Amino acid sequence: MRDKYKYLAKNSLLFLIASFIPRVLSFFMVPLYTRVFSTSDYGTADLLTNTAQLLMPLLTIQIQDAVLRFAMDKNYKQEEVFSIATRIVSGGTLVLIGELFVLKALHILNWPNAYFIYLIVYFFVGSVSNVLSYFGRAIDKIGVLTFSSILSTSVSVGLNILFLVLLKWGLYGYLLANTIGLGASDVFTFIKARMYKYINFQSISKEVQKEMIYFSIPMIVSALSWWINNASDKYILTFFCGLSVVGIYSAASKIPTILSTFGSVISKAFSISAIKDFDKNDEDGFLGNSYMAISYGMTLGCSFLMVFNILISRILYSESFFSAWRFVPPLLISVLMNQLSLSCENFFIAIKKTKLISITALGAAGINTALNFALIPNFAAYGAAIATAVGFTCEWILRYVKLKKDVHIKNNIKKEVVSYILLFTQMVIAYWENKLLIAQVVIFAFLVCIYFKELKLLLRRIVSMIPGRSS
Repeated sequence: MRDKYKYLAKNSLLFLIASFIPRVLSFFMVPLYTRVFSTSDYGTADLLTNTAQLLMPLLTIQIQDAVLRFAMDKNYKQEEVFSIATRIVSGGTLVLIGELFVLKALHILNWPNAYFIYLIVYFFVGSVSNVLSYFGRAIDKIGVLTFSSILSTSVSVGLNILFLVLLKWGLYGYLLANTIGLGASDVFTFIKARMYKYINFQSISKEVQKEMIYFSIPMIVSALSWWINNASDKYILTFFCGLSVVGIYSAASKIPTILSTFGSVISKAFSISAIKDFDKNDEDGFLGNSYMAISYGMTLGCSFLMVFNILISRILYSESFFSAWRFVPPLLISVLMNQLSLSCENFFIAIKKTKLISITALGAAGINTALNFALIPNFAAYGAAIATAVGFTCEWILRYVKLKKDVHIKNNIKKEVVSYILLFTQMVIAYWENKLLIAQVVIFAFLVCIYFKELKLLLRRIVSMIPGRSS
């Protein structure tokens, strides 16, 4: 039992380092970006990146999810799994190049050439990064992934300072810096983890390739639905409100990034444990305890950041971006619900029921899209933020209900639901800036009281893992 928790804790710590340091560096770059860019330039950069992220699951069939699941399965050869993924990513990149060439030749997309180049290169390095990251988890190279993540952000931040402050290359410099940073981490991971040893195209079995593709195809729907919930609102905002509003809305996501960093850490570590230590009946309570720890930790973090939202916004944003503070509370709710959905997704991956993931994601995406068109014309960016929060909440509800039919995790759902209701109440209160700050503090204090027993138990468990301390 203790070994499971120690393994999860070790991976969580490594992923925390891998996520926290880069996010802190990126976080402190926001004031530079909001001063160097106009709101429309910031919106353009965000839309280009989101477009690349939309194309990745479509053209690579979300193969990285199959990489993690199959590479951890002793019935499959790891070099075969990695080689199949490498071939699919390469093929997807060639398809993208062909499609963009046609669109440019037919004058359907009249972008500057730099945008086309950025989209292709960012797509390739991003897709490669996904495969390397998931395969690295499967072969237990978490330490390499940790340093790689720090390297990526360090290179990106250093080049952004060079390109934006010293050379004054503006938007093009920003796009170039971020692409080089991601590419540098790919090269490092590939060499340091010696992943070149796993490439052998002659060993590829058509049967295994079919299995991996069959496993991955439903995940395309899930990834696209995530994109709809998380990014499509920016395109609808552009249509109804313009790029300047998109730029401000994009800046608002930087504070929720603090919460998503911790959520991402736990999700990555738990994705490994959910497969490695899966037990349908959760006899020892490990899966249920892990799920509850994610829920409690994310809930308290969400409430805490809402309390300090205005203060952080005054430090983070320039005057032209300060109004972004209003969109932060619903976006924080979105991050919480997204992480809960991903926790359920990890269980579905463990039992190879990826169709359930796609069905639930599709339903939530439909709700989100309908709400975007209903709310954005009347409430602009705040309507988009609300739609995103409701979309991810519906996704979690759908997945949790399905999950409980297949996996009997031992968690306290009543207490969790009460805490989520309190969070939505705090989100409504937070709309009036700091006028009802005391009410927000009271809600946060109440949440701490609700979870006091669990927090005490978690602290005791952490202390018991320290060498020399008895459990």
